[in-house]
Amino acid sequence: MHRIWCCIAVAGVLTTSGMAADRPALCGSIGDFAAAGARTPAEVAEYLQSLGANERFDLRKACARWAALDDPHGQRQRAAYDDLIPAPRFILFPSADTPIVTLVAQLERDRLVRAVAQFRSFVAVEYSVPLTAAALLERLATPRISYFEPDCDGPDFVTTSAAPALTGGALPAASRCWQRSARASFPNDPCTDELWGHTYIGWDPGVAAKSLPRLVAVLDSGIDMHHEDLAGSLWVDDKARVGRQLTLQLPCASSVGCYPHGTQMAGTIAGRMNNGVGVVGVAPHSKLMPVVISRVEHGNLVRLSMIASAIETAGTNGANIINISAKWPVDSRAIREAVVKATGADVPQRLLVTGYTSSFAWDESLHETYPSRYRCLPGVIAAVPGDARGEDLGHAKAAHAAATDSRLRAPGVDIVVTTTHNQDGSYALAQAAGASSASAYLAGAAALTWGTAPLDRCSASQIKNILFCRSKRTEASPYPWVHVEFLRELSTLGAGASCADAIAALGCGP
Repeated sequence: MHRIWCCIAVAGVLTTSGMAADRPALCGSIGDFAAAGARTPAEVAEYLQSLGANERFDLRKACARWAALDDPHGQRQRAAYDDLIPAPRFILFPSADTPIVTLVAQLERDRLVRAVAQFRSFVAVEYSVPLTAAALLERLATPRISYFEPDCDGPDFVTTSAAPALTGGALPAASRCWQRSARASFPNDPCTDELWGHTYIGWDPGVAAKSLPRLVAVLDSGIDMHHEDLAGSLWVDDKARVGRQLTLQLPCASSVGCYPHGTQMAGTIAGRMNNGVGVVGVAPHSKLMPVVISRVEHGNLVRLSMIASAIETAGTNGANIINISAKWPVDSRAIREAVVKATGADVPQRLLVTGYTSSFAWDESLHETYPSRYRCLPGVIAAVPGDARGEDLGHAKAAHAAATDSRLRAPGVDIVVTTTHNQDGSYALAQAAGASSASAYLAGAAALTWGTAPLDRCSASQIKNILFCRSKRTEASPYPWVHVEFLRELSTLGAGASCADAIAALGCGP
């Protein structure tokens, strides 16, 4: 079963009842977005006090209440943490006049602190014994700490529904194309004809064959380095270590015991082309940077602090595109700031692509989740999953989506994927309706676009604008389909053409 993740509302000012007051509109300026997402120290103190001064701190309850700030009526968010082991863990931001090393030293002197982890802009702390809310407030509400939030664990990578996929007759469930021999035509990958999504978005093998590599960070469960369609496509870092997995947990370095989700996404993004086996990715010449954000053996997301660190790590290691086919139900200042740092505040230096799932008619969620909720930041795009009939997987929530809405549709069902363990071998047919696949398709389309000369000279912001400018609308949905057929038009430009020349030729100028 293919699994998806994806992405809820930012918290506003708390009323005395603990419910969120009216918030600014989601899509607006970055300043409006930051104001909508900010939880001030006073708000956090009120939240902590609401637990009861003499009540022992329970991380499970705290994270459930933290999620309730975003969705006061959302039982789903509370339920997401029901099975997690309580532990007093927090993300702490030092005050402006407190060096982060000073805060770390102070925490390490506290005999009740079990562990301290220093990150670039914050500190994660875990206490060794249960503490009352009053005791925690005494420790955390100090001049050296400007802000704190629970360091929650992420829920499982789960599908939003057990409902069957809306296939539209695109691909028979019995299809096992990967068992065939190589095709006689180019590309010779035997599953090429089953990749309906490639056809639907106007993918051209000739364009893909000439494309330049882009670096795509896959924040997921890791990538099987030995998979026949992925070996050779993994990133080589500055120390020439091939396919090094950036991780805070165990790496997915083999096909044994590796949760398959990351490998599935990797093949859609950049599976090798014309190697006579399996599938071909949307951007087959691109490189993949695996960044593990899950507990590999079962797919649980790691703590919020680790996800934030992973996003920053992808950016500092030079990823052009960051794909996160994941969801979690709570806002986090640590993650939000990591997204801004990684992509760029006003003019994005790289793109972050994620999935958007609240368009599912059967989805239990009442609101959009994270990180899709950050899609109004200039470097973020959310992928709405569509089927082979050109329809969204459910009922769309918007009457008409503008480019500033930052949502594009992409194939999200009946996708042949690379995988790590399967009775049929190292490929599978992903039949669950999934924003994960849509996110991977969109990330691949962005990488292919950015890798097609002369668009390789463009900025992340220009690539995003081009993707929306040349997307295709249908009557079936308010969200336009990502489309890359326009890349053929660039063949008429000379070798010395600039990004500006390409934008003008594509009709995507001001």
